[in-house]
Amino acid sequence: MKRIATILFVSALAITACANWRGAFDDAYFAQPAAAAGGPITATGGTITTSGLYRVHSFANVGSTNFVVTAGAGNIDVLIVAGGGGGGHSRGGGGGAGGLIYTNIACSVGEYSVQVGGGGGRSQRDQGEIGTNSFFDTQIAYGGGGGGTPDVPNVGLPGGSGGAGSSGAGGTGGAATNGQGYAGGDGGPASGNYPAGGGGAASEVGETGSGSVGGAGGDGLEYSQFASVGGSPAGWFAGGGGGGSHIGSPGAGGAGGGGAAASPGIPGTSNTGGGGGGGHPGGAYAGIGGSGIVIVRYEKQ
Repeated sequence: MKRIATILFVSALAITACANWRGAFDDAYFAQPAAAAGGPITATGGTITTSGLYRVHSFANVGSTNFVVTAGAGNIDVLIVAGGGGGGHSRGGGGGAGGLIYTNIACSVGEYSVQVGGGGGRSQRDQGEIGTNSFFDTQIAYGGGGGGTPDVPNVGLPGGSGGAGSSGAGGTGGAATNGQGYAGGDGGPASGNYPAGGGGAASEVGETGSGSVGGAGGDGLEYSQFASVGGSPAGWFAGGGGGGSHIGSPGAGGAGGGGAAASPGIPGTSNTGGGGGGGHPGGAYAGIGGSGIVIVRYEKQ
């Protein structure tokens, strides 16, 4: 009996030791830190380049497509610029720049819708047309407002940045979208050289037409981190178009692709969202707005 009791006692000790070891193993295993979620972003879409520590996706073709994250998760920087507005006909107001958004977005595996807006057209007698919206996922930049014309209505149209007014009573610049740009400049008096205003832009209101000179388009904003992939001059986006006058001096386009007033008006630069230049002198056609762009960047690992 003693022998049997001893065997049972030893067996119990072995079972207890095994159980304690397994419990210790489980505790140690589940106490390990969880693997880091996400990891480096891998994505497709647009034209892909590298700039220093970053990978950059540029979407320049007008229309809809996708930015697709195939692996990883993290934050991305996104620049969204809508199409610029067309200038106004015949000593018309400059087109407003396309709305501009620069933001930082958390993303993970999945598809994100992208649209690049086209520039607004010009008309033989009416206001310039509003540019088309650009967007990334739920972030929407609104197209620039068209410039006014001496033929009623002479007001600039609202947009991301507002189109400029033409000369004469009530020739006011169009309003801008809050946080995306500034209003267009007002037109001057309906006498003398009939100067129109300059289109609004990402950083400032367009100039008011004054004396013998059409108002200059407002300057856009500079993003030097994107100078290698776009802008006019490089890195500058969303400038306003210059306003025309009857026989005076044309207004200059703003930095960021804004077109100058001329005969015909200079178009806004493609993929900047610049506004089109107004027609100058009287009777001249205006310039169309520049198309927009969407740029995404994130740290490469």
